[in-house]
Amino acid sequence: MRLLIVWPDYQSACVIQDAMELAGWDVTIRRDGRDLGRVDETFDVLLLHLCLPGLDGLSAGDALAAAHPVCPPRVLFAAPPEWCEHRPFWADCTVDAGVDISHLCRLLQIIAKKPLPKLAAAQQKPLAILIEQFLDDLSFKQRMKGRAYAAWLLERIVPSSIAGELALQSLYESCAQAFGTTAAAVERCLRVAVESVFTQGNLNGIERFFGATVDPERGKPTNRAFLMQAAQQLRYSLTAARSPNSSEMHHSPAAPTSV
Repeated sequence: MRLLIVWPDYQSACVIQDAMELAGWDVTIRRDGRDLGRVDETFDVLLLHLCLPGLDGLSAGDALAAAHPVCPPRVLFAAPPEWCEHRPFWADCTVDAGVDISHLCRLLQIIAKKPLPKLAAAQQKPLAILIEQFLDDLSFKQRMKGRAYAAWLLERIVPSSIAGELALQSLYESCAQAFGTTAAAVERCLRVAVESVFTQGNLNGIERFFGATVDPERGKPTNRAFLMQAAQQLRYSLTAARSPNSSEMHHSPAAPTSV
C-alpha cells in the first residue's frame, strides 16, 4: 500500500511514516501542497493536512480533484474540529488534526480498505452548488472575476469559523495562488463585484440576505462584511437542508455564529 503524507510538521510526519512502514506500507512525505495536482506518481492513500505552507490543504485537495487522476487515492483530511462536519467532497474521512498518531494510523488502514475512493465517486459539490445559487440570487455577474473569487473564498469560510477569523489578506493570498494572480487583484475584483451587486443587483435578494447590515453611508458592505454575512446565510441554508421541515435559506441577517 502506497501512502503520501502532506504534512507541515516534518517530525510528526516521520513518526507517522515509521508507524506505517512497520505495517508494510511504502510512504512518501511532502511538506507543501502546491504540487499535489501535478503528482505523477500513483498513491493508494493520501494523508493531507489543512495548514500547509504555500497552498492550504483544502486548495491542494481541490487541485488534486481538478487534475482528475486516473487512479485517485483515498483521502484522509486532517483539520481543526470545526471543519469535520462539512468535509470536502474529495475526502473519504476528516479527522481532528490534533488526534494521536496511533489513531491516525488506524484510520489510514481503515480507509485503505474502501473499494472506491470518495474522489472517484464524487459527482457533485453540494456547498459549491449552494454558493453559486446564492450568488445568482444576488445577481453576481458570471463574467466578473470577483464572482469566482467570492465563490472560492466562501467555500473556505463557510465550513469553519476559524477561516473567518483569519486576516483577510491571508485568504486573498491563498485565493491568488489558486487563480494565478495577486492578492491585490483578488481584493480589487471582489470589491468591484460587490459594489456592482449592491448598486445594480437584485434588490430583493440583497434585502433578503443582508437587510440592515449594509452601511447606509457606503451603500454596500466591505469585502469582509459581505463574506461573513454571506457565509452565515449559507450556514443557515446548510442547516435547513438537513431539516425535514425547511429547505429555505434564512431570510434575515443575524450575528455571526459558529458552525
